[in-house]
Amino acid sequence: MYNTAFYRDMYMSNDPNQLAGQNFVKAEHFERMKMANANNPVLFFQFAEQEYYHKALAHRYQGIAHAAER
Repeated sequence: MYNTAFYRDMYMSNDPNQLAGQNFVKAEHFERMKMANANNPVLFFQFAEQEYYHKALAHRYQGIAHAAER
């Protein structure tokens, strides 16, 4: 068995730019799901909430990345 305590997974990185990109992609996915369920108000608003959440997280991480560059 390998020691994986110090293994750095590329998807679990704490880089703010990467986290911002991941959340922008998730927001785009939920936007597409929202539009696909436009005829179902319950699903529409659930997906809209998820889209808003991930878009806000992405902008937060983007701000952290810009602040770290200074």
